[in-house]
Amino acid sequence: MGDSGPAQPVGEADNRRVTFARTDTSDAPPTRSRARWWLGLGRIATLAAIVSCLLLQWINHDWFPPEISVSQYGLGPRGWVFSCWCALLALSVLALAAGGSQWGAPPARSVYGCLLAGSVGLLVMGVIRTDAGGAQQSWHARAHMIGSILALVTLPVGILLAMRWATRPLRRAALALATISAGALLLVLASAMGAATPGMDAEQSWAFWQAVAVTVDMLLVGSFALAGGAARGAGSRVPDRR
Repeated sequence: MGDSGPAQPVGEADNRRVTFARTDTSDAPPTRSRARWWLGLGRIATLAAIVSCLLLQWINHDWFPPEISVSQYGLGPRGWVFSCWCALLALSVLALAAGGSQWGAPPARSVYGCLLAGSVGLLVMGVIRTDAGGAQQSWHARAHMIGSILALVTLPVGILLAMRWATRPLRRAALALATISAGALLLVLASAMGAATPGMDAEQSWAFWQAVAVTVDMLLVGSFALAGGAARGAGSRVPDRR
């Protein structure tokens, strides 16, 4: 018991433990405090985007179901609110993705690619205006339409992929919302080709299903914000240094 011989393996084990800790510290991901900062920024931006979306409907006196498409909110002297909504939504998804990557397992490149593409689409929507009445004959109206389609397609896909580490209820909710969003987007495209929903003309059908897609996507972003700090298995990816 008092012999110095048996103490040597203990010392070697301690040395190995110290060496491993130093190696892990040098290769460790950014601290969780930074992750909390990004997640906090993303959640604040998400809340501000939701408020901006409701404000857009209020100032235009156009509640659900809408009389005009969402893109028409960008026209006129109050179009800056629409631009702010687009910018806040882009900021929210990128900040949430950044915070989630530092908290747990980094998302795949496809996640960042989808969210970045969707954010670019949002910024194009916010900067480039559509035509009044939804004719979409000018170059800027077509550019606006391309940006909106890019955002409506890639953002739900990116969020759904990013939430693979979320808790099971949030993953299921995200899958259901993304499925509804995809169905609404298909009906938007059908309306663009002249197929109207029963009881509506093609323009009303476009506005209705676009509003459905946007509403569902806002709920999807909200679930993404809730999932940020509750990543399933995130802590197992971060070594526990005692």
